[in-house]
Amino acid sequence: MAKKNRVSLVAVWFALLHCEPCATLVGHTRCYDRLSRCRRRAPAPRASEGMSDESVEDSADAQRIAEFRAKLVAGGLESVTTFDGEEEAALKTRKTWAQNVDRVEKGRVLLGVQDFFFGDKAKPSIVKAACERVGIFTDALDRVPDDRRDSVLSGLLPVVLVLDHSKVGGTTGVLLGRRSGYIMGDFKLLDSSQFLVQPLWVGGPSAPPPSTQSARTAGSKDDENVTGILAIHPYATVNNAVELTQDGLYCGGDWSSAKDLVERGRANPFRFRLIAQATNWNPGELERELNAGAWRVADVSTELLLKDRQRGAPPLWFDIADELER
Repeated sequence: MAKKNRVSLVAVWFALLHCEPCATLVGHTRCYDRLSRCRRRAPAPRASEGMSDESVEDSADAQRIAEFRAKLVAGGLESVTTFDGEEEAALKTRKTWAQNVDRVEKGRVLLGVQDFFFGDKAKPSIVKAACERVGIFTDALDRVPDDRRDSVLSGLLPVVLVLDHSKVGGTTGVLLGRRSGYIMGDFKLLDSSQFLVQPLWVGGPSAPPPSTQSARTAGSKDDENVTGILAIHPYATVNNAVELTQDGLYCGGDWSSAKDLVERGRANPFRFRLIAQATNWNPGELERELNAGAWRVADVSTELLLKDRQRGAPPLWFDIADELER
C-alpha cells in the first residue's frame, strides 16, 4: 500500500489523540470537530455534474448505515445479527465474577478508588496527575447537581484493562466504558463492513506506545496496516489474536479474520470492543498511585467486561465493585 494511504488509515487515531479538552466532565471528549473531518459523508454533486463513483459509493454506504440503525432500533440485536447457536450458547454459559488480586499483570483490571479521585478537595499533585492520565477533570463532580452525583460518580470513576506492564517499560492499558460518540461506520477511511454500528470507544487521552501499535489494526483494509484502533474480544478463532486472560479475553488479531467470522455467523460483532488511544504510565508512576490508594487491582471475567450495557444500566465500574464485595 502506498505511504499516503498508510498514513490516512491512522487519521481517526490522530484526530482523537490531538483533541483539546472541553468544559465537560471527561477531559478528552472534545474530539468531535476533528473526528468529523474523517466521517463518512457523501459530497453533494454540482448542478452541472453527475455524481462521481466515490459519491455514489458514499451515498450507498450512508444509506446502508441508516437502514441498519433503523432495523436495530426497531427489532433489537436479533433482527440484525445471526450467530452460530452452539458457539453463542457456550459464551453465554460463562459467569460474571471479579476478585481482588495483589499484583498488576497483563489482562488484569484497575478500578479507580472513589476517595482518591474525588475525596480530597485539595487535590494533591498525584491526584491531579492521575485524573489527567485518565481524562477526568479534577472538579468534575462540582459540575454535577447534588441530586445526580451518585449516579454520575460511578460513570466517571475509571476502569482500565492492562495490556502491558513491566518495571522497565511502564504500563499501558485502555479505559473501558468511554464512548467517543461515533460508530465505525462513520469513518470512510476504515473498512467497517460487518461492524458498521459498533461504537468507537476511547481508551484514554494518550497515544499507545510503539510496542503495542502492531495489534491496532481494527478497521484496516490490509491486516498489516495500523489504524490505531484495538479490538478486545472473546474469540480465540480470530487469527493472530493475543490472549490477555485465561478466561478467554483476547486483543487484536487479523481484521480480515474477524470480519470473516462475523460474516459466517461464527462471531458476534457486539462482543467486540473497538478502542482508540490508550492510558499510559511511565516506569514507577503506577506503583506510586497504587501506594497512594488510587486503584484496586482485580481479575475480572470476560463475560463481565464485555457485557452488553443497555441504556440506563449501571456503569461497568459499579458492576465490578459489586462483584468484588460479594
